[in-house]
Amino acid sequence: MARHPARPTARAVHQVSPHARPTHAQRQGRRARALVIVAENGQAALKILQQVIPDLIISDINMPRMNGIEFYKAVRKNPALTATPFIFLAANNAPEDIHAGRDLGVEDYITKPIEPRDLVSIVNARLLRVAQVQIAQIGQAYIETVNVLANVIEGRDPYTRSHVERVASYALQMGALLRWSPDAIRNLDFGARLHDIGKIIIPDHVLKKSGPLSESEWELMKQHPEAGAKILDQINHLRGTIPYVLYHHEHWDGTGYPHGLKGKEIPVEGRLLAVVDVYDALTTHRPYHTPRTPEEVMKFLTLKANVYFDPEMVKVFLQVLKQDSLPDSFE
Repeated sequence: MARHPARPTARAVHQVSPHARPTHAQRQGRRARALVIVAENGQAALKILQQVIPDLIISDINMPRMNGIEFYKAVRKNPALTATPFIFLAANNAPEDIHAGRDLGVEDYITKPIEPRDLVSIVNARLLRVAQVQIAQIGQAYIETVNVLANVIEGRDPYTRSHVERVASYALQMGALLRWSPDAIRNLDFGARLHDIGKIIIPDHVLKKSGPLSESEWELMKQHPEAGAKILDQINHLRGTIPYVLYHHEHWDGTGYPHGLKGKEIPVEGRLLAVVDVYDALTTHRPYHTPRTPEEVMKFLTLKANVYFDPEMVKVFLQVLKQDSLPDSFE
């Protein structure tokens, strides 16, 4: 299926050549699992490109009315096509065609004649390179989004940055021991860093209060998991982090919030994060309490397994601590 300017879909290959036979080219396209759109010359191709945005353009250099070089320059004037991969078809006995393409920045070319199976392989390889670049760009976009959101809450509560860094470190080591998949580990990392994002709705006089919270203030504070989940639900590529944000204050015995879930009703993401979140909260200084020693908190976690915490998650976390692989501090 071709891509229309307003809605991206599957990959399409646009072939422009006075010698291309539509049915033959389309059969080659089916071998590559791509839709091939054929035009006999550059002007006809430009009309098609006003309606369809392909994933790849293959163009002969020697064409009547508008040669391949002129066609390439016209294509690149379209903002929607500036990054579309472009392959030139060049004659074996015309190296000047190849040099002309390279002078324009076109690195890919195919020399004629070419076997259909070879053409399919070249097209697939080029589309694979495009996909790899896109995946890398998406991954970087994920990281940048997480950093922006983390900086938002840090601006409200500077303590949060060091807290989420430690929590993420602990959680990632648990994920490794549990042998979670790479995708699950990525969501774990991002979810740990964003688990308190909902606190942006909490007023400063509550968020930074040094003494005990009043009943009404506590009810307000308990809204932050659902607030955070609503924020992340609007960002498609971060929806996998929602279970960490929404469920990390649920308790194994059903006394937690926001939904009072019990035991394995609590998603595993929330059960994991609950342990490391409490450990870090109790072992670090906060306005409303002095830190406890790691040994004291380890005893607390053991005592509250089957009460507040999933006993299996407590066991895994204690194993992480025994490995002595956690950073001493995050300044």
